[in-house]
Amino acid sequence: MLSPVRRVLSLFAVIMVLALAPVAAQAEVKCEAAGFVKSAGQAYDRAASAGSASAFASAAARYSDLRAISLFALGKYRKDLPKPREAEFLQLARQFVGQTLKKHGSGFRGASLQITECKSSGGNVVVTTRTSGGTKVIFRLARSGGGYTVKDINMKGIWLAQQMRSTFVGTINRTGSIDGLFAYLGG
Repeated sequence: MLSPVRRVLSLFAVIMVLALAPVAAQAEVKCEAAGFVKSAGQAYDRAASAGSASAFASAAARYSDLRAISLFALGKYRKDLPKPREAEFLQLARQFVGQTLKKHGSGFRGASLQITECKSSGGNVVVTTRTSGGTKVIFRLARSGGGYTVKDINMKGIWLAQQMRSTFVGTINRTGSIDGLFAYLGG
């Protein structure tokens, strides 16, 4: 028969094993896109360390299809973008992405990513991660060629592509034309 002290210690050991089991299981999440997500996370970490909107924009350009995201952000006004101004718009949208990620991406600084969930559906993969600082970051990926591209990223509860669309469409609605969006973006 166990002494009361040993019984308490045994019970404590069982509780600790049960409490840590989900963490151990979480650490073992398998994900086909793990390498891509970790590389993107490292690029965003370097951008956060630099504290630069242009560093975030460069990381986003490397791992995302910024053209597709930017054109998506125009919503119903996509048809109103003059072809001769498309390159200018894409550059301004890239700057917007960099500024937005800088504002909401501070959780990446000095952080490593742990994949906590990975769901694949058709050509898309949604990867949920946590930084070492506890910030939840969700990557919505599309298969592209032999790898992946980021379709959207959620940091601090904000989906980048959706935020862009809300801002861009709202600005066009408020100003009455796509020229108002160019003015807002600094063009």
